[in-house]
Amino acid sequence: MSLPKLVNKFLFFLIAVNIILGAYFLINGDIHFDVDVSRDFLVMDDIVRNNNLTLLGPRSGAILGIFHGPLWFYINLPAFIIGEGNPLIVGWFWFLLSVIFLGIIFYTAKKLFGFKVALLSVLFFSVNSIINSTYGLKNFYNPYGAVFLFPVFFLLFVQYINNLKVKYLVFSLFLLGLIIQFQMAFGIPILIAVSLYLSYFLFKKKKLYHFLSFFVLLIPLSTFILFDLKHDFLQSKALFQYFTEKNSLISVNRVNELFFNFFDQLSPGKNLTTIITALFFFIGFVYSFKKSTKEIKTIYWFFGYLFLSFWVLSLFYSGSIGNYFWPFLPLTIIIFCSFVKFIKQEVFVLVFISLYLINLYAGISAILDFKLDINERGPHSWAFNQMVARRIYQDAGNDFGYFNFSPDRYAYQQRYAMIYMGKYFPYKSFSSEKKLLTYLIEVDPPKDRPELNGISWRISDVKIDRSPDTTLRFDFILIEKYYLDNGEIEVVPNPYLLDSVFLR
Repeated sequence: MSLPKLVNKFLFFLIAVNIILGAYFLINGDIHFDVDVSRDFLVMDDIVRNNNLTLLGPRSGAILGIFHGPLWFYINLPAFIIGEGNPLIVGWFWFLLSVIFLGIIFYTAKKLFGFKVALLSVLFFSVNSIINSTYGLKNFYNPYGAVFLFPVFFLLFVQYINNLKVKYLVFSLFLLGLIIQFQMAFGIPILIAVSLYLSYFLFKKKKLYHFLSFFVLLIPLSTFILFDLKHDFLQSKALFQYFTEKNSLISVNRVNELFFNFFDQLSPGKNLTTIITALFFFIGFVYSFKKSTKEIKTIYWFFGYLFLSFWVLSLFYSGSIGNYFWPFLPLTIIIFCSFVKFIKQEVFVLVFISLYLINLYAGISAILDFKLDINERGPHSWAFNQMVARRIYQDAGNDFGYFNFSPDRYAYQQRYAMIYMGKYFPYKSFSSEKKLLTYLIEVDPPKDRPELNGISWRISDVKIDRSPDTTLRFDFILIEKYYLDNGEIEVVPNPYLLDSVFLR
């Protein structure tokens, strides 16, 4: 039964409201600017200023010595160039991507289950996205590309299963290669699962020559191949070392992650509602599978196969994998909304509205937590870090040197803010160089690790062993200002201080 036109218009109105709420951070002139995001801006700045085209993407958090592909950098690069490095311009580009993605969800769901499921899926995903978007579109780093492409990959592969047209297999494998570019820890297990399935499926259908489609992977994976050829197979060796080491199975933790990391995305809060949501999903999945047609059974079966395969393969990784489930989220929402076709309308509507309101409450709570005072927005606010950098340049008035410190030694947020703000002042700044006027920009250590302060860094690495002439304090950032004499300048700082993005 189709939805009445008036109901459709109301649902589209709610979607529009959710989109606007998701842009709240941007409307207030800010984006979430954490370590991952600021690192991406430093890499793009290096590409533009120094023509250092990179074959590497962000470092993988799963396996030491492994990097994602660089595609996310190059997708963002046009917006970065147009905005002259302004994170807010790139933020609006991310917002545009998020709106386009809603269209992809609608198209995918409509092709799989029809208009009604498509509209409900977009409504659910848009309200689910408010809390992420409100924190400055905070998930817009490389894994978002995998989230963006996975529904399309799934649709194309299902179409291949249904009609055996090799073009669908080629396009789906090409997209899977791009997914690996964005998120290896998700894409590679999915590739393994798909390869195992095709080994059985193509043998059964007597279409073994379709395996030639796998050669299309050479295109999206070419950056990995070129990098290893250039660097003595560095990543291949790291991967081999990882798989030859012993990695314990931690299945109990995996169950917790499945319930409290993945399904918490549908029902924010890590509480009883999360467990109820997970149980409803599994029960609804089994019930709808039994009630569905043969064509829809294929959709459910393949989703279940990929989801379970990913979970099983994750047992061979000893770290946390909760965030690596993220690309499943759009498809999970589509599958959840498809239950409306099979279970009692009253039951589905009750559950749907409950989850909708839970997500809306979480999003609005995040909006209410937003600090209008820039000084109170915390370390992951672009506006805050930009404000600190601007104050340093205004205070200097002349050429100056500066050094950045954070407990993790990266200080990506502060480093990019200093580079960016340097464009708007007539005098020059010199990163990691001593000048007559020198600033030390130090991020406070965690409260439970006071020993991770910048004192030893200042003495051992910067080679300044005295109190500053003056200081400035901005919440968690201490600015030490020094007027150095020639003797102090001649004491050379540690030449290995982190001042760029390496191995690109």
